[in-house]
Amino acid sequence: MKAIFGGVIAVVLLGIYVHLLRVAYLIVNCAVQTGCTSPAVTDFNDVMAQTLSVIGGLVSALVIAELAITQPGEAPVARVLSDTASQTAKSILKAVTVVYVLVWLAAGLAAFMKGMYHPKVLPALTSVGQSWLGLAVAAAYAYFGLKPSNST
Repeated sequence: MKAIFGGVIAVVLLGIYVHLLRVAYLIVNCAVQTGCTSPAVTDFNDVMAQTLSVIGGLVSALVIAELAITQPGEAPVARVLSDTASQTAKSILKAVTVVYVLVWLAAGLAAFMKGMYHPKVLPALTSVGQSWLGLAVAAAYAYFGLKPSNST
């Protein structure tokens, strides 16, 4: 039950994160188009910017933490299931995990790219995109067990 509740919270947070990124993305698209007035940059308020930043950090931290404790080649979060779990439960967990990570990757990459091309239109989107890039690198390092070389 604890794993299900935690999973639901994680998915809800990812949903909010994606929603806010989508709103920000639409605002930037409108701001750079001639004649477009809605949605406006002012529609993305300070609370939305702060929420995007906080939830982006939480979602990214979850991805990094799970990838850090997962052996390369194994599905993240598989450890929460008992050895006697059904094949259906394992398949569902694997699918949800893969979709979760792919959505995080796609949303973050979109934020990074849009923020890179239009950095001053919506600074909150640019900041989240740049933060995501660093966190994505950290996630890759964590999952693949990469360590900086000691060249002395």
